[in-house]
Amino acid sequence: NKVTTDKHIALETSAAQEQALLYEQSDLRIEVVELNRLAAIKADEREQKARDFMRAEIRFHKAEEDLQTKDLQIADHRKKEKEMETKLKEFAKLYDVIKNERNKCVNLIQTSTQKAAEMKEKIKMLQNEIEILRHTVNDKDKILQNQRLKHMTNIVKRDSLLNELSKQKAVYMEMKAQQDQQKMDMSKLNMMINQGEEESTRLRDMYSKELKKRNDRGLKLIQIEEEVATFYEKVNIEDQLIRNGNVELQTREEEIRFLNMQMSEDKRSIELLRKMVPQKRALEQEREILQMQLEQCQERMVELFKELEDPKNVDRVRYLEGKDPTPTELHEKIEGLEMRLAEKEEHLLEKDLIFEQVTRLAERVKKKAESGKEDTLELAKKVNDLQAKIKETTRKMMAMVSELSMNQANALKLQQNLKEKEAELEQCYIRMEKGEPPNDDYERAWLRMLRDGEIRQRDKEEIRLQEDEEEQYKIAGGVTTTAEPRPNAYIPDDDSELPIPRPYGKHAPFKPSEPGSTMRHILNVLSLNRSLQLCHETDPDSCVLEQIITAVSWDRLLQLYPGTDYYSCILGQILTVVSWNRLLQLYPGTDYYSCILGQIITVVHWNRF
Repeated sequence: NKVTTDKHIALETSAAQEQALLYEQSDLRIEVVELNRLAAIKADEREQKARDFMRAEIRFHKAEEDLQTKDLQIADHRKKEKEMETKLKEFAKLYDVIKNERNKCVNLIQTSTQKAAEMKEKIKMLQNEIEILRHTVNDKDKILQNQRLKHMTNIVKRDSLLNELSKQKAVYMEMKAQQDQQKMDMSKLNMMINQGEEESTRLRDMYSKELKKRNDRGLKLIQIEEEVATFYEKVNIEDQLIRNGNVELQTREEEIRFLNMQMSEDKRSIELLRKMVPQKRALEQEREILQMQLEQCQERMVELFKELEDPKNVDRVRYLEGKDPTPTELHEKIEGLEMRLAEKEEHLLEKDLIFEQVTRLAERVKKKAESGKEDTLELAKKVNDLQAKIKETTRKMMAMVSELSMNQANALKLQQNLKEKEAELEQCYIRMEKGEPPNDDYERAWLRMLRDGEIRQRDKEEIRLQEDEEEQYKIAGGVTTTAEPRPNAYIPDDDSELPIPRPYGKHAPFKPSEPGSTMRHILNVLSLNRSLQLCHETDPDSCVLEQIITAVSWDRLLQLYPGTDYYSCILGQILTVVSWNRLLQLYPGTDYYSCILGQIITVVHWNRF
């Protein structure tokens, strides 16, 4: 056990030593890594220093080059300085000369300005005198123009009255000429009416004669129509016979067509046979084959005949059904058939006779129809001509009657118009004898003419007034302006001088203009002071309330914060803009009313309240 304990202790010591060596090894490794890192850093620093050294050398060389260039520039500037000094001396001499000349010019300018001011005052005085004389001349010209205008208006009125008088005379002459013309027209119309009446009587006589002729021709036409009806019946019978003949002809044509078809078929078979002639050898071979087959068939037929003739063969006979008629029955049947054949032949002969009679009658009717066609054609033409003439005469008579009625209506209308015109003319004469206007229409025309003359006169007067007003706005120099005249001269109070207007010059009296539209943007000072006074009389809370309510209405606040008092409304309105934490940061250690008041005072100064 002692040995084991010693070994155990030795083992533990060796393990501890090994652990210590491991720790030492790790420390050394860390140190090696650190040294490597430091070596890398130093290498980087060395490279950086080398680069810095190179940059410093480059800067040094650049500085040397710059120094050389600066030295050269300094030498150039020194040369320029010397040149400038020489130039300054020359300019100083020139300046002295120019200064002396300027003093002389200033003296001359002062004397000339004094003389110019004196001349300006004299010119202004003369201009004022000229302006006064011009105004007097203008006034006299206006008076003269007014007198001329009045004279011209009187002349125009006189001419217009003379024109109206001549127009009235012309109207009177025209009315008189119209009256004479209407009398002549009335006489012409009376003549036309008489002629129309004579023409109407003549037309009535002609109409009665034509009626008689028409009735006679109508009777003849009825007789002719009856004859035509009989002819039409005969023609219908002939047409029926012709139709029957056409039917028979069609049957014959069909038979001919059938025979032609058979003939064409025979021709075709003949052609086929002709085409088959060159195939002789093939046909001969076929014939030989067929002969052989025929021989075989004959042999077979002989065998069959033998079998049939053999009485020993039971199956050689096949009995037919039914019974054979007796000779008497056959004779009766033959006699019946002969009787039917005789009847058919008789019917056929009768039909042949009828056909011959019908053909003879048809030929006879055809001849009559051909001979009667010309007569009926001539008769129909005559009837058509007569009907056309009757229609034409009736149409002419109706046209004449309508024209006559129109002429009568026109004549009556013209007579009525003539009576109205005569009555109107008599009325005009009566009114003119009484001293009244001849007619209301003439009176209205006269009043319209007078009114037009007054309107023209009024327009001329307005134009004249407008021209006078424009002349008032004209100032010296031919310039037109609508501005209010401002005083530009005054009459001196000194007794030593004459009372001639003297211009103000630069210091004319001030005349303020009317306030413009921008005055609405300028606040009235009195109302502002009054509002400040009212705010000072109230407490801070009321000021806060007033300030908020001016921006947001009280109803709007109640809608935003229902069920709260006005302080809560104020607080809510402020907190919508600035958060509560921000207020506490700005005003620490205060209640919320002080925060509200402080926030408002930062935006709007307390003196503003």
